[in-house]
Amino acid sequence: MKQKFLILTCALLTLGFISFSNASDTAAPKAPQAQIVKTPEEKAKAAELAKTYTLTTCPVSGDKLGGMGETIDTLYQGQLIRFCCKGCVKSFNKNPDKYLKVIDAAKKPAA
Repeated sequence: MKQKFLILTCALLTLGFISFSNASDTAAPKAPQAQIVKTPEEKAKAAELAKTYTLTTCPVSGDKLGGMGETIDTLYQGQLIRFCCKGCVKSFNKNPDKYLKVIDAAKKPAA
């Protein structure tokens, strides 16, 4: 009796593990996130993109960049985006489309 119970328990645990493994394979892909520039390669890319960066305010808070200390440089889908603080990076990552519209509007020349 104990042996049958042990075999049944092992079978159920194995089946559960297989189901869990397959479920993680089908999970939705993670949305892109703005990543804070850290590595030398990222810093070099950010420095190159900074030559044409035109925004002077944080796209999330609207505060002047550098007004709260050092600007937080991030890369988002190959694009440099600067923030006034790490909290604004988190806000951006919650709803990138909202803030990308702000960035795009700021880049357009006044008509």
